[in-house]
Amino acid sequence: MLTPDVPSALHPAICPLWKQQTDTMDEGQCYYNETIAFFYNRSGKILATEWNTVSKLVMGLGITVGIFIMLANLLVMVAIYVNRRFHFPIYYLMANLAAADFFAGLAYFYLMFNTGPNTRRLTVSTWLLRQGLIDTSLTASVANLLAIAIERHITVFRMQLHTRMSNRRVVVVIVIIWTMSIVMGAIPSVGWNCICDISTCSNMAPLYSNSYLVFWAIFNLVTFVVMVVLYAHIFVYVRQRTMRMSRHSSGPRRNRDTMMSLLKTVVIVLGAFIICWTPGLVLLLLDVFCSECNVLSFEKFFLLLAEFNSAMNPIIYSYRDKEMSATFKQILCCQRQENVNGTTEGSDRSASSINHTVLSGPHNNEHSVV
Repeated sequence: MLTPDVPSALHPAICPLWKQQTDTMDEGQCYYNETIAFFYNRSGKILATEWNTVSKLVMGLGITVGIFIMLANLLVMVAIYVNRRFHFPIYYLMANLAAADFFAGLAYFYLMFNTGPNTRRLTVSTWLLRQGLIDTSLTASVANLLAIAIERHITVFRMQLHTRMSNRRVVVVIVIIWTMSIVMGAIPSVGWNCICDISTCSNMAPLYSNSYLVFWAIFNLVTFVVMVVLYAHIFVYVRQRTMRMSRHSSGPRRNRDTMMSLLKTVVIVLGAFIICWTPGLVLLLLDVFCSECNVLSFEKFFLLLAEFNSAMNPIIYSYRDKEMSATFKQILCCQRQENVNGTTEGSDRSASSINHTVLSGPHNNEHSVV
């Protein structure tokens, strides 16, 4: 199909005229054979024509961050695999969260090689693949955090050492998480886009439909709120329970401190995720509902902030969890697995691990991991 010949980067004053012109085209017309420049020109999003110093610096930094994300989260997965004291549902879900962050690093790595001037060489399908990888990694992270929140909620209120979930059920949960994530990331590629309805295209994501971005942003923001409510409920319950227990003996006070330490670690992970991703999701909503907001000026900064989140979890584990930190050091120093599993240092470290993760019940020998 013939389209107007337009410059690679339209002046902002020309962009509305260009959008108005294309909006008057046949709404039933699909543009699968158009170039990426066609969609970017229409949205007013500038496409670089050559690699300048800033572009090279951004690409170099992005590749470095991507490699660090993948290596750091691979270390978390290996640590959970080799340390037998991590072989419980909560740590399997944390390992799956690390896998989602590893995938985010891989997606960002792929993005860096298909951004800047290289964006022009993308086809419609490869552009949708590039964005779909980012969407899939975010959905997997959100779903894992929600699964962890539900697991913590069930464990605390049933006063169990660990949930009664079998390994098979954990595998089923993980499969469901990744199936849902892949579907969410693939939805624009299979039809929920603006290629056949050019008037609904987003400015930030020129091939995405505004309706999909609204759905995706609200879905994630609502999920954030649900997780915050779950953890707030846990904190209120634990606080009330430990205050009642502290009236009868001094032992629960020590257990309360260790229990709150582990719970705070999980909440810090959730908090970091929300802080890093919420600005970008809000920006998507502003892109749709605020025509006067200059969202394109902040897009790259918020994307970089979101990607940094995938590198934060291993740092949080190292700072907050002594057992995890010790396992990291043993792996990096290539120490024998006997030490990692605690056979030579087992008495002291095993006791430390137990004190780090359990809270004694008030009337019996049951424990609850929080």
